[in-house]
Amino acid sequence: MEFRPLEINVISAKDLKDVNLFTKMDVYVVVSINGDYRSAQRTPADKGSGSNPEWSCTMKFTVDEASVRRNGLSLVFHLQSERQLGDRDIGTVQVPVKELLDDGHGKVQRSVRLPNGKAKGVLNFGYKFGEKFNGQLSGTASGATIVEKPAMAYPPPVTGYPGPSSGSTEKPAMAYPPPATSYPPPSGAYPPPQTAGYPYPQPGGGYPPYGYHQAPAQGYGYPGHGGYYGYLPPGQKRQKPKKNGGMGAGLGLGLAGGLLGGMLIGDMVGDAYEAGVEDGLDFDF
Repeated sequence: MEFRPLEINVISAKDLKDVNLFTKMDVYVVVSINGDYRSAQRTPADKGSGSNPEWSCTMKFTVDEASVRRNGLSLVFHLQSERQLGDRDIGTVQVPVKELLDDGHGKVQRSVRLPNGKAKGVLNFGYKFGEKFNGQLSGTASGATIVEKPAMAYPPPVTGYPGPSSGSTEKPAMAYPPPATSYPPPSGAYPPPQTAGYPYPQPGGGYPPYGYHQAPAQGYGYPGHGGYYGYLPPGQKRQKPKKNGGMGAGLGLGLAGGLLGGMLIGDMVGDAYEAGVEDGLDFDF
């Protein structure tokens, strides 16, 4: 069977419908043969491009010559806006490959069709066909790729464990050693208990004498405070703890969370607005 290489250069788009309500669109294009996802390729998103994105992205396809001649293949350009809550459809361009093959190469400008069928904006792309060659048709619906018989990636699975050889007389090794039959005998008797009693206290020990006595040394009472059992000496004031800036850190996190939430709410409001417009309030002509 005969095939042709086809090179597509997605150049730019102009005056597209803005499907974002608050932010500029990040537009990209998915190109496929007959809309078959197995042949799909995409451009990078043009960040902040809005309604006039530019790409100059080259893609390469292989098409079946016979399918092209009977007008059975079409190039499908699917324009989308990249967003936080899921990408949004902008429009579609569909071009029969036979129209392009009759000219061989060149640049084309086509209108972008919205999901409701109206035209809004244009897409610019270039194309070029290569020389015909013979090959084997793939199993794809579009006939857009060439397939060869793949090599086996993995050896066949093992169906069982290998049996023992016929001449072997050795017994198979045990997986685990046999359990012990009893505990080992004690190595000796327990040591004899000590007969000596507690030592007598040294002179001067015991309870302190009755009456008033001095305050204990620093360290008794609550840690980190001077005085006697947590009370400060006369004339000394307790120091206030220093602020660690916790309120400032919490305020920064709150502002960041509010910014992200605002972006997400903006996309949701935009979706609701677009749904209402498409139901009967769309003023695009």
